[in-house]
Amino acid sequence: MDILKTENLKSYYILEMGETKKEVKAVNDVTINIHEDEIYGIAGESGCGKSTFLKTICKLVEPPLRMIGGTIYYQIDGKYVEITEIKEEDFRKLRWKYISYIPQGSMNALNPIIRIRESFKDFFTAHQKIENEERDFEEPLKKHLSALGLPVRVLKSYPHQLSGGMRQRTTIALATILKPRIIVADEPTTALDVVAQRAVIQLLKDIQKLQKNTIILVTHDMAVHANITDRIGIMYAGMFVEEARTDDIFENPLHPYTKFLIASLPKMGDKTYKPSVPGVPPSLSNLPPGCPFHPRCPYVMDICKKEIPQLVELNTEHKSACFLNSKERVE
Repeated sequence: MDILKTENLKSYYILEMGETKKEVKAVNDVTINIHEDEIYGIAGESGCGKSTFLKTICKLVEPPLRMIGGTIYYQIDGKYVEITEIKEEDFRKLRWKYISYIPQGSMNALNPIIRIRESFKDFFTAHQKIENEERDFEEPLKKHLSALGLPVRVLKSYPHQLSGGMRQRTTIALATILKPRIIVADEPTTALDVVAQRAVIQLLKDIQKLQKNTIILVTHDMAVHANITDRIGIMYAGMFVEEARTDDIFENPLHPYTKFLIASLPKMGDKTYKPSVPGVPPSLSNLPPGCPFHPRCPYVMDICKKEIPQLVELNTEHKSACFLNSKERVE
């Protein structure tokens, strides 16, 4: 059963400059299903709408971002609940307990003027009643940190006293202290060195194995996806253009954009030239007609300039939004 799904989701940045109104179509008609107990990756170039999609499904929509249309469903107690209809005060009961959000920068989640322990306590007491602090807070917290391989001494530190990698791991521990069913991670390895990236990736793997929750991971780093995700969705210009199991994406990419992303990856001992995607991404406030990728696509056809291809299933759990990919040709 899917734990989260969207139907025709649209979230735009509405920019008003005097009498001029500008729409930035960051999430443009997205229909997607996220399974229970999986790590689902979202990849794509910067500015393609990945982070905005995460904010929308977490109901973190604030002006100038607005949800224009579509629906978002969470699976709660075996039933689908349309969270767009839930009032903010009621949604607070779901935030951090049902769905948690790990932002790009760890300093965005940690209060710089209080010790780490107090940040954990703020999260904990906002959702759980504490009658005995040692029994109801201290012991569960130490057990949680120990299970994630984090030293208890970090609780006495201020955020600036921790390294970037340790701070990011602490942020992840903070977001998972209440054992949420869905964890949304927005570029958690950005600005970290390779060693710290590996520690963060391993931590996410350990959490998913330990808590049996669903992780939705956004990163433009395809190597990270190859190491951690079960399925990948490829975003381009606010839309999902391909989705498949991770192995299938790397072994048999179908969409031309995905092929460029895979081909650009470095390989051990390979010194050959790695081609990048030609051209530049389109402005999300002025998308080209038809397929948004057609101005950069080497396989462009006349139909691509007029119609938007739909994301359709071609093989088992492998979807693509491209007129090149007819079912007959794939099979």
